[in-house]
Amino acid sequence: MNALLLALAVAAAQAADTTMPPLTLDEALVLARQNPNVAQAQAGVLQAQGGVGMARSGFLPTGSAGARAGWTGTNLGAAPTSTLYDTYNATISLSQTLWDFGRTLGAYLAARDQERASRAQVDATWSSVELAVRTAYYTVLASEALVVVANQTVASNQRQLDLAQGLFDVGQRPRFDVTTANVNLQLSLISQITTQDGVTLARIALSQAVGKDVSKRPLHLPTVPADIDLMVSRLLDEAVAARPDLKAAEFQISAADQNLSAAKAAWYPILGVSATYLWNNSRYPVAGGLPASDANSWNILATITWPFLNGGSSMAQVDVEKGVVASSMASRDILLLQVRTDVEQAVSGVKEARARREVSKTLIEQAKENLELAEGRYKAGIGTIIDVTVSQTSYTNAQAQEVKALFDLATRWAELQHAIGR
Repeated sequence: MNALLLALAVAAAQAADTTMPPLTLDEALVLARQNPNVAQAQAGVLQAQGGVGMARSGFLPTGSAGARAGWTGTNLGAAPTSTLYDTYNATISLSQTLWDFGRTLGAYLAARDQERASRAQVDATWSSVELAVRTAYYTVLASEALVVVANQTVASNQRQLDLAQGLFDVGQRPRFDVTTANVNLQLSLISQITTQDGVTLARIALSQAVGKDVSKRPLHLPTVPADIDLMVSRLLDEAVAARPDLKAAEFQISAADQNLSAAKAAWYPILGVSATYLWNNSRYPVAGGLPASDANSWNILATITWPFLNGGSSMAQVDVEKGVVASSMASRDILLLQVRTDVEQAVSGVKEARARREVSKTLIEQAKENLELAEGRYKAGIGTIIDVTVSQTSYTNAQAQEVKALFDLATRWAELQHAIGR
C-alpha cells in the first residue's frame, strides 16, 4: 500500500463514525437489494405472472350456476280466485373450448414470454443499481482521498508561511514572501472546505444508491483485479450472451410474435362443447288441475362459433401486432449497438485509467522531490517563494491525479462488468 492509500485509510476512519461497523462494498450491494427500483421491477414480475394465469384460464372449462325461488299466481276454475304456487329451479352449465386455431395458445405463450422478459428486466435493473452503488462507493473513497491531499497541502502551506514569517522577522526575506505564503494558505483552506463538502455529497449519493442511510459508516478500499480481460471481441460475445436487457428484448420479440399468431387465429372458427343440467320444482298445475311433478333435464352439445364479420377489427389487430413485432426487433437491434458501444468505451476507459495511474506514480515522486528541493533552496536563501508555490501546486495536482486515476480505474472496471452483464 503506497503512502496515499495509507493516508486514505486514516482519513476514512477520521471522517466516519468509528463506533459503527465498517461498510464493505459487498455489504452495500446486499443492502441495495432493497432499492425501490428493484422492488418496482419485481412488482412487474408479479403483474406478468397474473397475466400468465389469466391466459392459462383459456385452456380450462368455464362454468356457471344459478337458482330461482318464488311464487306463481293464476286464476283457476269457474269462480276465479288468486292462487300462489311455489316455484323453484336451478341450472348448472359448463363449456369447454376444444380448439380455437391458436387464439388461446398464442395468448398464453405471449404472456409466458412477457413474464420471462419481466424477470430479465429485474436482473437488468439490479445491474444498473449495482453499478450505481459501486460508482458511488468509489466516489466516496476518492473524495476522502482528496481530503487527505487537501489536508496535506494546508499543512505544507502553513509550514511555508511559518518559514517565510520567521525569515522576514530576521530581515532575510521581504514582506512579499509572507503575503504570498499567506495567500497560498488561504487558497488551500478554501480547497479543503470544498473537498470536505464533496465527501458529504458523495456519501449522500451513496446512501441514495443503497437505499439506506450509510453516511456515517466507514468504508473499506476494495481491490481491482490486475489481470482484466480487455479483448473486445471476446467481451462482446459474453455481453450478447449474458446481458439481461438483451434477454428481455428477445423475450419481448417472442411475446410479440405469439400475439401476432393469436391475432391471425381470430379469422377461424372456435370449436367447443357445452353441458347443461336443469332442475325444476314448480308446483304450477298442468292440464287437469294436477300439480306438476319435478322436471329435470340435461344436454350435451357440440358448438362452433365463427366471428366472420367484425368490421375489419381482426385485420386491423393483425397490423397492430405486426408493428409491435417490428418495433421490438428494432429496439433489440438498437440495444445491440449500445452493447457494443458500452463494451468498447469501458475497455478504452480501463486502458486509459490504468495508463494514467502508472504515469501519476512517477509524476507524484518527481513533484514531491521538486517541492523538497524548492523548500530547501528557499531555506538556504537561494530560492524564491514563487519556486515553492509552483512546486507545491505541482505536488498537489500530482496527488489529485493519482487519486483520480486510482478510482477512475475502479469505476471503469465496474462499468466493464456492467457492460458485459457480469
